[in-house]
Amino acid sequence: MVVKTVKVSQKSRRGFWFFIILIVVFSFIGFKTYRWVKQSLWDGQNRFNLVVNPSGDAAVLIVSFNPTEKKVNALVIPTGTFIETIHGYGPYRIEAIYNLGELNGQGGQLLSGSLQYYLGLPIDGFIAQQNSFLKNGREGLHLFVLDQFYGALKGKGKTNLSRWDLLRLWWFFRNVRSDKVNLVDLGQTSASELIDLPDGTQARQIEPERLSRIMSQLFLDEGFKKEGLSIAVLNKTEHPGLASSVARLITNIGGQVINIGQKGLVGEVKNEGCELRSKGEVKNSYPLRKLEQVFSCQWTGEEKEDQRAAVVLIVGDDYWRRLNFP
Repeated sequence: MVVKTVKVSQKSRRGFWFFIILIVVFSFIGFKTYRWVKQSLWDGQNRFNLVVNPSGDAAVLIVSFNPTEKKVNALVIPTGTFIETIHGYGPYRIEAIYNLGELNGQGGQLLSGSLQYYLGLPIDGFIAQQNSFLKNGREGLHLFVLDQFYGALKGKGKTNLSRWDLLRLWWFFRNVRSDKVNLVDLGQTSASELIDLPDGTQARQIEPERLSRIMSQLFLDEGFKKEGLSIAVLNKTEHPGLASSVARLITNIGGQVINIGQKGLVGEVKNEGCELRSKGEVKNSYPLRKLEQVFSCQWTGEEKEDQRAAVVLIVGDDYWRRLNFP
C-alpha cells in the first residue's frame, strides 16, 4: 500500500507541473498575440496602403489592399523619379530617400512621409529589405510581395507593421485572385516624363494634376467615400499652402472637400495641434478616425467655425513641423 501511494503521488506531481508549464506557455503566447493585435495598424476592414522599398537601387512599390472588393492595386515608382522630400531635403531620387533617412534612423518614416506628402496619399505602413528586386508582371509582383512579408516575419529588414499586421496582410494577399491584382508602372503613364539634368543624365519628373487622377483611381478609400461627409480644411498657421496639400490627399481618397481657407490667429489660445470639429453623431465615424490617424488630429468639439461642412479639419504648426523638421 505504501509503494502504491508513492507512485500516485509522483504521477500527481508530474501532472501538476505539466499543467503549470502549459499555463505558462499559453499565457506567453496569449500575451504576445495581445501585443501584436494592440500594436496593429490595419483594422482588417478598410483600405491599407503599404510602401515597399526593396533596395537602394531599385524601384519603390506602393501596394494598396482593398478588403471590401478583395482587390490589390500596386503602383511602381521607377528609379530615377524625383520627388520632393519632407524635412527640407528638397527633390531626391525615389530610390535614395530611404537611405537618406537612415542617416538619422528614420528611413521608413522619411520615405513614407515624403510619398504621403508628394503623392497626396495616406501611407499606412512600410517594409524595407535590402537585396530583393521586383520582377515583371503580376506573377512577379505576387511572389515579390509574399517574399517581403515572409522576410519581415523572420525579422529581416525594417517595418512599422506588427506581426499581426504581417500575418493578416500576407494571408489576404496570398488569397487574392490574379484578376483582382492591378499593377501600374508610373513610368509608363502620362504623369511621368523624362527630363535632362544639368550633369547630362536623365531623370523622371511627375506632373501633379495627372498624378492626382491616377491616385484617385487606384487608391479610392471606399469606407471614406461611403460616408459622404463634406469637409472644410482650414490652415491656422502662417505657412501658406498647408491646407491645400491636406485637401489634395483627402480628395484623392474619396473625400468631399467643399472649402479650403485660413483660420484667424488673432487673440486665439495657442494650440499647435491638428483639430477636428463636427457634430457628435459623426465623431466616431470612419472618415474622422482616418483623419485622426493620418494627420494626428484630435476631435475638439462641435463648433465648426461657421462652416457649412459636416467636418472641419484645422491644421496647425505641429503638422507643418512634421513635414519640415526631422
